[in-house]
Amino acid sequence: MSVALYRKYRPKTFSEVSGQNHIKVTLQNELSSGRVAHAYLFCGPRGTGKTTLARLLAKAVNCTKRHENGEPCNNCDSCHELMEAKSLDVIEIDAASHTGVDNVRDNIIDNARFTPTSRAFKVFIIDEVHMLSISAFNALLKILEEPPAHIIFILATTEVHKVPSTIISRCQRFDFRKIVLPELVERLGHLCVLEGVTCEETVLKLIAKYSGGCVRDAESLLEQVISLSGKNITMAQAELIVPRHNFDVLYVLFEFLLKKQMREAIAYVNQLAGEGVDMQRFIDDFVEFVRKFLLYKISQDEAWLLAEIDDSVGQKARELLKNTSIEQLANIIKKFLQAKETFKNNFLSQLSCEMAIVELTQVGFVNTNSFTPIAPMKSKEPEQPKVEAPVTPVEGKKESEVPPVTEEAKPASIVIDRSLPVFNALLSVWPSIMDSLRSDYYKLYLSLRMGKPLFCDNASLCVGFMYDLHRKTCDTPEYRKVIREKIKQVLGQELDILFKIEQNLNSAEFFSSKVAGSANAEKKPD
Repeated sequence: MSVALYRKYRPKTFSEVSGQNHIKVTLQNELSSGRVAHAYLFCGPRGTGKTTLARLLAKAVNCTKRHENGEPCNNCDSCHELMEAKSLDVIEIDAASHTGVDNVRDNIIDNARFTPTSRAFKVFIIDEVHMLSISAFNALLKILEEPPAHIIFILATTEVHKVPSTIISRCQRFDFRKIVLPELVERLGHLCVLEGVTCEETVLKLIAKYSGGCVRDAESLLEQVISLSGKNITMAQAELIVPRHNFDVLYVLFEFLLKKQMREAIAYVNQLAGEGVDMQRFIDDFVEFVRKFLLYKISQDEAWLLAEIDDSVGQKARELLKNTSIEQLANIIKKFLQAKETFKNNFLSQLSCEMAIVELTQVGFVNTNSFTPIAPMKSKEPEQPKVEAPVTPVEGKKESEVPPVTEEAKPASIVIDRSLPVFNALLSVWPSIMDSLRSDYYKLYLSLRMGKPLFCDNASLCVGFMYDLHRKTCDTPEYRKVIREKIKQVLGQELDILFKIEQNLNSAEFFSSKVAGSANAEKKPD
């Protein structure tokens, strides 16, 4: 069975580790001087070398022929035992699957009482330590406070904020950083040489950029490309594995936002959702994408920007960003993060994006005169001119009291049958009301389409919702007034608007599907 690249070429010495020089130098100095701490905390992003350096430190402290600079010899029995995963004195524990206090007692506390079998130190490497329970942390704390002289703890975590401060204060803390692009490209090039593979430098840069400073991700991507391409890797082959144009996809939405093109942005997001794009991941990627522009505006470091994103996107972005302020970029990030949190439990995956787009393009966000407008996207149906249509008289009201209705608010295909009950008449014009809201009040439209008219008489209309979030959005004085006015324009009479949560509803009954018929039209809600 073949071995993955990141395991096959895992660094065997400190000098082989990419980046993290501030950590390597400190550890090597401690090893050289014999002042090794009893507990270490390695924290930082995934794939940056935490476990690798933990194993190197465990190997070096027990190496019988350690070099003066702290490097392990990799030739003694102790080094061979660890590299072959046969060492009884180096114990690795995955805290994600051993979260309870019993596991800490059995695997750590009880084991720590015994001296090493044949080496100087017994080393415990606890990966993802933040996953331990509170009681497990308390049990671990006791032995961290007064550890035996032969015990060394190395704790690793990607979420240090979840580790209790009492644990952190008893460890030497080292913060790992993402690997910078040149060092990551150099690492990938070295692996290609070891594998006997020729690879274009542009491919290595593409892989390094997409991995986001994570060595493990970069090496995994390189392995996939090698598996597909063989011994000679070209950009055309690499693009089948690495999504080169990911930045292009993000840039399209970014440009729509800056140019306040709400309709185009909404259509684009729905197109992506229809193509199966994970919208939650898309928002995360988009926020990170805009963050790069924010940092560029602050630092004005063009070399850094071009190193972080594709060259073609970087060139376009530099021109667009000349007319963009730091406040605008910060506002985009804030709105998307707020929308994602607010609508995270909604079954419409693209709703978070849509709400952020609406807020960013409707508020005084950017002076569009600074930009050359993009040609608008073609609509599936041609827009109808706004012409006044005759209004059907309403019993008890003079014709002059009923405002004129435009064709946009009331399409010619909608005919109100006054012989039907009021609720049936409302249902027949509900699509027309929703269409009118869609063009004028899109935020209201997004929430109201998640509701269904439940009851209507000559005085009031009750709309039911599955989720309280949509009800709250609609149930404001401003939006209640808008709905009343739209109903009056189309139906010819003014109604009070009531909103309620109706647990018996399902998504098939909303405006996006056919509006329910009149079988239960006269049934008033409890």
